Amino acid sequence: MPAATLDLFDLLKSVKVDGHQQYEALEIFHLRWTADIKRLDYLTLDEALEAKRIEVVELSQHGQVPQIKIINRSDRMVFLMAGEQLVGCKQNRVLNASMMVPAHREMPIPVTCVEGGRWGYQSLSFSSGHSSSHHQLRAMMDRQATQGYKVAGAPRSDQAAVWGEVSRKLDAMGSRSPSSELQAMYRDQDCNLAQAMEQLPAPKDCHGAVFTIAGKISGADLFDQPETLRKLWPKLVRSCAVDSFEASKENSASTALPEVVAWLEHASCATPTEFPSPGIGLDIRLEGQDIFGAGLLVQDQPVHVELFRSVGGNHARPNSRSATRPVTAGPARQSSPGPSAAPGDVPAASQQGRVGTWLHRIFRRNPVT
Repeated sequence: MPAATLDLFDLLKSVKVDGHQQYEALEIFHLRWTADIKRLDYLTLDEALEAKRIEVVELSQHGQVPQIKIINRSDRMVFLMAGEQLVGCKQNRVLNASMMVPAHREMPIPVTCVEGGRWGYQSLSFSSGHSSSHHQLRAMMDRQATQGYKVAGAPRSDQAAVWGEVSRKLDAMGSRSPSSELQAMYRDQDCNLAQAMEQLPAPKDCHGAVFTIAGKISGADLFDQPETLRKLWPKLVRSCAVDSFEASKENSASTALPEVVAWLEHASCATPTEFPSPGIGLDIRLEGQDIFGAGLLVQDQPVHVELFRSVGGNHARPNSRSATRPVTAGPARQSSPGPSAAPGDVPAASQQGRVGTWLHRIFRRNPVT
């Protein structure tokens, strides 16, 4: 096992499930780690865009579907979370993986189109969609990115499969868009999402959360600092809420704390694979029997861990040919739908509980003195 992965396994000593919220079929269990973690100085994507410290544009005048360009003019690093959506330019895109952009740096970033019916300039630069891929799509793309790393050394996606899932989701939510734009779903569900957000405020002094839908675990996100969770909370909750809307409102089953803790501990058997991130640091991909995901490590510190539950406990992998098929520059067109991601499983609990083994192995570190 690479030394850096062993270091990663040394970074986190304790995480507790500490708090609980529920709105209809969506249930959220708060995560907090008790060890002191060194806090890195960075901006989030939306912060940097709002302050005009970064510019995100097409890779070239003609554009390329799977890559766009970020120009960081700030003295600070900029954190990009997997699944965040950028709108405008020649078509809307979502980020394939979490990454940290260095200060005063220009670099390409791997993305995937979520607007298959448009290939023409809407604006000269991207703006924030204040949204991310819905949770089911995030899970699907995490697996694709892992396969892309293994085959091509980069977090590539299966564009046709993503278009297929976007189409499925739009149909499921009753949204219509001439350009098959995922963002249309968020516009159409704005009132329902506002009600969910009102009932699910960001937890105080927590670093992450486990998300459940209709009594089934869907996934979890952990960050290095509570401020990052607070800033990204609306995107995380909205992405899960729109998936929970597909479940019956009467199906608001809850899950006991031991089940949530047991699922998290399944990652202790996960296989870690280390890859250089497109930005600063390392992207550690995790694959296990009932859990998969990724962790971004920057300057020997954890920044973001995303975890997803394998449906039925199976760890199906995307077809390597489709996962690595290059997408060339040119008009985006709706390909035949690829395989839809299986519905996300999601549950969590409310009392304090030590998550333990897997987190010890993934992010253990000595407390900062």
